[in-house]
Amino acid sequence: MCLERFIDIPMKIALILNDDFSMLHFRKGLISFLKSKGHEVFAITPDGPYVAAIRGLGATHISIPGARFIDPWNDLKLLFRLYAICTREKFDIVHTMTIKPNIYGTIAARLTGVKRVVGLVSGAGAMFSDGLSPALRLMRPIIFLMYRFAFFFSDGVWFQNEEDARFFAAKKILPAKKAVVIKGGGIDTEEFSPDSLDKRALEEKKKELGVEKKDAIVSMVIARMVWSKGVREFIEAAEMAGRKHANAAFLLVGPVEKNSPDSVPEDYLKERSGGVVRPVIGFRTDVKEIIALSDIVALPSYYREGVPRVLLEGLSLGKPVVTTDSIGCRETVDQGINGYLVPPRDPVALAEAFDKLLSSKNAREEFGARSRMKAQREFEQELTAQKVADQLYRIK
Repeated sequence: MCLERFIDIPMKIALILNDDFSMLHFRKGLISFLKSKGHEVFAITPDGPYVAAIRGLGATHISIPGARFIDPWNDLKLLFRLYAICTREKFDIVHTMTIKPNIYGTIAARLTGVKRVVGLVSGAGAMFSDGLSPALRLMRPIIFLMYRFAFFFSDGVWFQNEEDARFFAAKKILPAKKAVVIKGGGIDTEEFSPDSLDKRALEEKKKELGVEKKDAIVSMVIARMVWSKGVREFIEAAEMAGRKHANAAFLLVGPVEKNSPDSVPEDYLKERSGGVVRPVIGFRTDVKEIIALSDIVALPSYYREGVPRVLLEGLSLGKPVVTTDSIGCRETVDQGINGYLVPPRDPVALAEAFDKLLSSKNAREEFGARSRMKAQREFEQELTAQKVADQLYRIK
């Protein structure tokens, strides 16, 4: 089905993802690494505002139809579009990412004779989590079947944590021998360094967010306001910790996800404005700055994460991390060394972890320094990209 290892010559490599934002922000390091090795890289996503920046990395962008949720007509259009692209371009390697590209991209690439076809499950996500809505519960067996069919044709699948790899093997979605575990997606520790931002600009950001006179800032930054990221738990823990630490600020940052059955209503968030928690609602392009001005980075998620990008950014920027002892999140914390792991859905334990760090500036600084070292040692972007090339693509 594939070559055991490619000859060390330039390859034509396609990365397929369902949105241009994720391609730029999460796979920028991989694109840059592959380009530096002389490979030709194609980024295949729906059109969007980040396409120009993707091209700026040296990748060729190709547009595909976009639809996150189940849509049979658009899904069929996606399959045919990917088949046409693979037929025309004759890629050496196709790397698919997220559910729809993993399914339709793998099938299209294999049908057109691509030499090596690999996938990425960056986190099993809501579809594989407990507490599904009735609609998603009905869909799960279908997704299992489609994944099983597609991954039969795959040469390897990158998982970002051991639990997801074992889960997919246990459910017989793919053979264990096809699973490649490379922890996290990597982080550019130079771009996300404590010295990379202007301190004056950070003070202005504090003023903008209304936290310039606070002793400490605890931030929870998420890509989508959904309950499974631990929104309720963060708010309840903040209210508990805020009683003891009246001059601490608790920022909850992220856009409302209106089409998801797990979405947090905007009215619920607005009702909390003016209290201990400060909801910052909407898509932000200044996440790096918000994390940089924070004293503690939190993510009480019980979603099936890969390794959350926001926690990697927190580590690299030298922040103590408080997160759940759950799949994907636990990879970022050495308990009591650079942060605290708490049980999922436990706001009391979360508040206690906040209290420990809010009570000691020295502890926050020591934990933060260790977080920075952990990012450099375990999650450096170039090291991750090299592992992907070597272990998944089978190229040097």
